[in-house]
Amino acid sequence: MKFILNTINKIKRRRLEINRASLSYSKANHFGILYTYIDENKQKAINEFVQSLKKDGKRVDLLPAIKEQNADNRYFKTFKIDEINSFGKWSNNNVNLFIYQQYDFIIYPDLNLNLEMENILINSYSKCRIGFINSRMNLFELILKSEQEYDISYRLNRLLKYLKKLK
Repeated sequence: MKFILNTINKIKRRRLEINRASLSYSKANHFGILYTYIDENKQKAINEFVQSLKKDGKRVDLLPAIKEQNADNRYFKTFKIDEINSFGKWSNNNVNLFIYQQYDFIIYPDLNLNLEMENILINSYSKCRIGFINSRMNLFELILKSEQEYDISYRLNRLLKYLKKLK
C-alpha cells in the first residue's frame, strides 16, 4: 500500500492546483496544526503555542495522529494513520474536514514526514504550509531551521516570533 500511496501523492502533487500565498500575521485568522501525538511533553508545547496564537485573536484547529486508542484525547479531533485507503481517500471525517478547511497557515511541527501526513498536506486547501523539514516534494511554502531542532518548544517559539514579523 505504501508504494501505491507514494505514487498517488506524486500524481496529486503535480495535478492539484491550489493558490497558495503567505499572509501577514495580522491578517491571518485561522491556523491548522497537523502533528503526530507522541507524549504529554510535546502536547504541552503545542498547547502553549496554541494559547499564544489565541491571545492574538487567532482561531486554531489541531489534528493529531494517534497510534493507540488510549492516546485519544477528548478535547480535539484525532485520526489514525491507517484510516486511509489504497487510493489516498481518508475514512476519518476529521481528516477530510481538515483538508478542505481554508486555513491561512497549516503548521507541521514534526521533523519526519510519512506518506499519510504528506497526503494530507498535498491535498490541503490552506494558503501557506509551514514545516521544519525539507521534503522531497517541496510541500512547504515556508521551511524554518533552528539550532535546537529537537526541542519542539524552542521551534514553536521561534516560529511565532518569525510569524509576527511577517508584514
